[in-house]
Amino acid sequence: MSFFDNDLLLYIVIIVIFLGFFLWNKRQTKKNRQEQKDRNFRKRYHEKKKRRNR
Repeated sequence: MSFFDNDLLLYIVIIVIFLGFFLWNKRQTKKNRQEQKDRNFRKRYHEKKKRRNR
């Protein structure tokens, strides 16, 4: 029996797919959180600017 039999390759592929999805999802979540933070900052900035101009 060889070291890389079909079951082992299947398990390795499943683990690689899982890790790839996990890392991709982490990056997407971080990007979305940063965009939300930027939107909130711009919104507060514009509200303060409106109040000063009155």
